[in-house]
Amino acid sequence: MKTFLALIILSLAGVLPASAVSFATNRLQTIARCLRLTGLDSLQAGTHDTYRYQSHALSIRVNSFGEVEHIGLRLFPNTLKANNVSPVYDFLERNLLERLMPNLDDSLKFHQGCEHVDFLAGRAQSALQIDTTDIVGFSEERTDFHTYHVSWSRKNRKVLELSFPMDFQLLSGCNGEELEILFMRRLLRFQPHAYEPRKFLFPRHTNTYVAAGDTFLIREMRNELFYEKDKSGWHLTDSAAVITKVLSNMLLSMEFAGNPTLTLSFDRYSEVKGEHQVPYKHWLQMCLDEGCSPFLGVKSVTPDSYKCTVLMTNPRSGYVHLLSVTVPQQTLLHRGNGDIRGYIYPYIPMHHITSDYFKP
Repeated sequence: MKTFLALIILSLAGVLPASAVSFATNRLQTIARCLRLTGLDSLQAGTHDTYRYQSHALSIRVNSFGEVEHIGLRLFPNTLKANNVSPVYDFLERNLLERLMPNLDDSLKFHQGCEHVDFLAGRAQSALQIDTTDIVGFSEERTDFHTYHVSWSRKNRKVLELSFPMDFQLLSGCNGEELEILFMRRLLRFQPHAYEPRKFLFPRHTNTYVAAGDTFLIREMRNELFYEKDKSGWHLTDSAAVITKVLSNMLLSMEFAGNPTLTLSFDRYSEVKGEHQVPYKHWLQMCLDEGCSPFLGVKSVTPDSYKCTVLMTNPRSGYVHLLSVTVPQQTLLHRGNGDIRGYIYPYIPMHHITSDYFKP
């Protein structure tokens, strides 16, 4: 385990600068350098708006690890960003700032040249007219998991209107390899927290209950949960007598009593090879915190194990995290307390996932 953590830390040497200031991404480090921002290493965790660009306040956010995780024009109130999980706000603030900066280095020029952002009304300079204390005129729409369409209006006149793809590499400013490294870093750091259990009106005259969920693309990708009642009351089924129900409850719900350990391989883009062990519920809760909905499909069954696909779908952000996981029969027989193994493929564009994706 220590070896794998060391590999992750070494791989992040290319993400973090050598100075006293730490940045969450390469893109943010470049922006800070181009703007010649000073004193960032003295900022405490939280959002700061004391820096300015052309008399317009900047929004700079520092995470609990002391890393600068956002730099952009201040276009949205902090309360809106805190109460609505979406990468669009950070993207608009960062991207519009970049388009105003006169001294872009070659890497930012290259990224901007590859990014498909269409201005339908106004231009980047129009962002400086936006009143951050009033977002009544802001509108955000999404089309078929392909495109975002946003606009700011004032007195029924559009000040600024843009469209851009639902592509998390675009929204985050990171390429696929950097996204994988950052995803694993967040997972290894993740600290679990209290959550609100789902509430149901359980039936009175039976000891079993199925919490019907949704399906994703095909009926075999489901997220229903199974409850049973005993002397202690209602709880998620974990009895070895109904193993397939235990499988669904274990992989989809934070309320499941067992605590499986996930041994995770993550080597699609990154040069970091090997395995990392984390509590499965850390992965589950981190994805739920992002606004994802989980779905489970069973691919194959052997006498010893179940091979499954767990999809974490995020329609607001237009991506899917895919976990291909093998669950040993013994883990299920021990009420979910044991090991499971999987491969993770994060941030797949949602419009790439079709029903053909699930065919053998």
